[in-house]
Amino acid sequence: MTARGTLFVVATPIGNLEDLSPRALAVLRQVSAIYCEDTRVTGKLAARFGLSSPRISCHAHNEASRIAGLLERLARGESVALVSDAGTPALSDPGQHAVAAAAQAGHAVLAVAGPSAGAAALSISGLPAVPHLFAGFPPPKPGARRTFFERLAARAETIVYFEAPHRLAASLADAAKIFGPRRAMVARELTKIHEEAMRGTLDEIRDRVASRASVLGECVVVIEGAAADPEEATPGDVEKAIADLERQGLSGRQISKEIARTTGIPARTIYARLLRRKTETGPE
Repeated sequence: MTARGTLFVVATPIGNLEDLSPRALAVLRQVSAIYCEDTRVTGKLAARFGLSSPRISCHAHNEASRIAGLLERLARGESVALVSDAGTPALSDPGQHAVAAAAQAGHAVLAVAGPSAGAAALSISGLPAVPHLFAGFPPPKPGARRTFFERLAARAETIVYFEAPHRLAASLADAAKIFGPRRAMVARELTKIHEEAMRGTLDEIRDRVASRASVLGECVVVIEGAAADPEEATPGDVEKAIADLERQGLSGRQISKEIARTTGIPARTIYARLLRRKTETGPE
């Protein structure tokens, strides 16, 4: 009978090393190898807890090339751990392809649950956690980032996303323009000594961040969803309203303001949808 190994997907601390769970520690001590997003970062965890298993890099740029070796280990019946630099692998971190390959090959893939920056930020935000939408990282380029936010603006769920500190001010400025004055929170340096949670409207938090010379640490942004309406407009409703108002001869700006008034969806979002609609249909 062919041996079957186990791939443990292990969540690691997002800041405070004491958040490593006893089960995660036991797994990391007994596996034959630890596949790491960055062996140097995991090395700090190894030094703190006396982990001796060999560490193998498995990051965004080499994950595909590591899969064959990982599967060979699992085929020999070995237990292997997969970790990212912080938090849960495959949540805006490498790991998805390794997990999929191991599962497809018939090996057990087990979650060793633990820290997640998105869940931690949501838990202290004071905004509804159910339902919420985790959106990962926005695109770094301004145009793509604005499109990213426009696609989220009409969602009723609480929005959670990650942002790099050097892009936080620009990202919040774009979000404030597109989402409007919604309640939000930016969590920085979660579980670390200088942990900070900035709460207020997007405009208020944007101004606080813009007033600083720099921002340090990974950031999680939590934004309240679009206002619920007893007769909430669906995408189909919006498209029908656009077509009806176009037939009445209204301009794009007038259409955007009118639909925003009746649905609560930001006018900027409606206008962006109108422009995309014209691009997709082309000239008549």
